[in-house]
Amino acid sequence: MSLLITDAGIAASIEAEALGVNYKITHIGIGLDGYVPTADQTQLKNEVAREALSRGSVPALGQLHFEAVFAGNTSFDGKEIGYFLEDGTLFAVDSRDGEIMSLKRSNTIITESFELNLAGSSIKNITVELMGAPYATEELAGIAKITTNDKMNSDDDETIVTPKKLKDNTATDNDIDTESGEPKFIQLPQLWRGIQKFVLDTLWLPLAELIYPVGCPIPYPAAEAPPKFIAYIGQSFDKTVFTKLAERFPSGVMPDMRKNYIRGLGEGETPLSIKGQSVQALGFSHTLSAVYQKTTQIRSTSPSSTSTGNVTYSVPDDNWSSTTPTGRSTPYTRGVGIRNQSANSIMSGNGTITGTGVETNPNSVRWLYITRAA
Repeated sequence: MSLLITDAGIAASIEAEALGVNYKITHIGIGLDGYVPTADQTQLKNEVAREALSRGSVPALGQLHFEAVFAGNTSFDGKEIGYFLEDGTLFAVDSRDGEIMSLKRSNTIITESFELNLAGSSIKNITVELMGAPYATEELAGIAKITTNDKMNSDDDETIVTPKKLKDNTATDNDIDTESGEPKFIQLPQLWRGIQKFVLDTLWLPLAELIYPVGCPIPYPAAEAPPKFIAYIGQSFDKTVFTKLAERFPSGVMPDMRKNYIRGLGEGETPLSIKGQSVQALGFSHTLSAVYQKTTQIRSTSPSSTSTGNVTYSVPDDNWSSTTPTGRSTPYTRGVGIRNQSANSIMSGNGTITGTGVETNPNSVRWLYITRAA
């Protein structure tokens, strides 16, 4: 190792000892030239970068450890390293005759670690001081470079993630809905949304459409339709949202199934057409005749006697009777008035007809007709 403490560095140490103070190494410089250092150097031969220490310590007497962070657009193949005191004095220089000791490319960040062992010298009053913030670690708060988008999903453990970077690289609802292929982080709401979209929309809903298509009515035992369903109560719906319903009901209006029954489509009938209330003809007729009266002349030569002395006459097909005085034995002719009244009836069985409503209904249970809103 070609590390050399310069004459200026030794002079600063002697002066510090005389004054009873410590001089502190505060900066590290990087240069591009490679050579064998000389004691009379006061600066690097081709310095391109100088940074304050980001981390430093004194592990043991005469042993100095420090780090510096080089960032920004500067790029270099570092072949000379200078250790500078707080007043700018070049305390020590290290160069190895052209060997690259530090490498940096534009728009990158590097952290260089340095060890300076003074245990074999008489210099005891040189220490290190952190002039800038230390480089952040898991144990130590300090500076760190903000990560880039291309490192968000990498194994990089040196850069930090800002809230905006995290937000920009977290999946949105639109990413889930459009099945984006971008590698992004996902939060629980988007996870559940993705599961619903895949399991419900991609798998279950197409299967449900095959089993029971949208538009087929379902009896539901409640006054309102549950979520994701719509009732048949004659209301309008958004055809741009419920596209499958729009295919079944192009008018954009749900049929009103309240107080209506479902009937099979007859030949020549239009789907969803309405059949008004009607009663089929019973198929028979009956005419009632008026009450009438007729007079019939009856002659009898053999009236029969009764125990009371009355005479009874009989006429076929009509039931009537007439009495004569007792003791009359000769034939005679008598006019008898016969009143014939017809009696008619229509049998309706044992059913009950209640005429208190405006509808004709069989026994029924009320259900709300619904269908899937899709």
